[in-house]
Amino acid sequence: MIQQISIYILCYLFICLLIGSILFLIWKMLCKKMEEKGFVRLNYGLLKIVILFFLIPFPIVILRTVLWDGITFLVNDRIGNFAICMVGIWGIGFGISIWKSKCKERIFLDICQSGKTCREWISKQALELMEKFEIHNSVSVECNPFVQTPMVYGIRNPKVLLPTEEYTTDQLKIILLHELTHIKHKDIFWKLLCRMILLIYWFYPLKRQIFKAVNEWSEVYCDFSVINETGSKKGYFKTIYDIMIHQFQFQEYICAGIGECNLERRILIAKNIKRMNTEKWIIGFILSMCFILFGGISVVTAMESMQLGYRILDRNTSEGIEVDGTPEIMNLKLHDRDNNEFEISRIKYLQSSDAIYNIDKIEAKECLQTKWIYLRKGQKVFFKMYAYDTTNESTKNRKLQTGIIDYSKHIKYVENNEEIAYIFKIPKNGKYRCYVYNCSDFKTQLLGEIEILND
Repeated sequence: MIQQISIYILCYLFICLLIGSILFLIWKMLCKKMEEKGFVRLNYGLLKIVILFFLIPFPIVILRTVLWDGITFLVNDRIGNFAICMVGIWGIGFGISIWKSKCKERIFLDICQSGKTCREWISKQALELMEKFEIHNSVSVECNPFVQTPMVYGIRNPKVLLPTEEYTTDQLKIILLHELTHIKHKDIFWKLLCRMILLIYWFYPLKRQIFKAVNEWSEVYCDFSVINETGSKKGYFKTIYDIMIHQFQFQEYICAGIGECNLERRILIAKNIKRMNTEKWIIGFILSMCFILFGGISVVTAMESMQLGYRILDRNTSEGIEVDGTPEIMNLKLHDRDNNEFEISRIKYLQSSDAIYNIDKIEAKECLQTKWIYLRKGQKVFFKMYAYDTTNESTKNRKLQTGIIDYSKHIKYVENNEEIAYIFKIPKNGKYRCYVYNCSDFKTQLLGEIEILND
């Protein structure tokens, strides 16, 4: 159980980091063009998709259900022990990252909670803007002597924190519009997801670039929305420039501030924001399709590569059983079907996978199955079974069935009354189960073996 969980965790870290990194690089390549054309909303939206692929295990779910090959994520001792060691190392780093983050957050929250409620006319103006923006959260506005620039923090009950400086009515309106827009866009939530990326992928060299990109484009998208509301780029940025006396001091915390990113760059991006026309819609559509196309190809390729790699790893780490000599086999009819048509009262899974010896007894309508075994095309599986009992039941009434099941539930099997000696040849690479089924209506004793023959 521990091995299986460790394999899932390790695969999650590998595939989500791989796909997230590929999508982030694709986004970086398209970002410059979208920035030149002023596609702010589109650019920020695609960045959010990248963040989700870093965190949500879409590929793991797809590989385990829709595209499952019967091999990926299955356990053998070598892979399981390696996964436990790697997840243990990752867990230590993850724990240290959380501890450091909590220490910083404690100081940050102490600062944020040391403010006082602003004057009534400021709170009234904030309520009017909240109604206009249709913000239904309970938002409070506070003045805080430890905050150098206006900012907002909190997800469920957000707070707008203002420095203890005097602002004109126009400046205050711009500040409140900006911070309330962050709340409307749920930017604090997306920064929380970025913080999770920093903690989970503590070993990842590009993690801070992702956080920086989200900081930058959340501010740019906020500028875009406020400019649309006020109708003046020049007036908006002049107000921002007058306000930004100090540098924003909480760059990597779960908050958003008016002076969080480089103002010069924000002004240059805002210059490219123009009215949409047919040509710009077409360019935006083409860029979106490029991201979807290249991203989709990358996701599928990454998942197929992981499947192939896991199959190779499983094959090279599984231990085979060598059998001396060529066993004698019986001339039995080989049956073929696509599902279990026989009535099974219960299935019992045998502990060993590559070889089973001296099976003692099998209940009526009981099926004994091995674990999944990876077999290559052309390999052979040898069944040697003998059924007997101490009752007076006729041999004619006894019926034994042995066979192999592939991951698509396709079955090849043979049947006989008392004894079976047969070799199954594997038709294609994949995972298989070997099984023995007592078709009789009574319990029987069973003696025999199942072995993988290595040429």
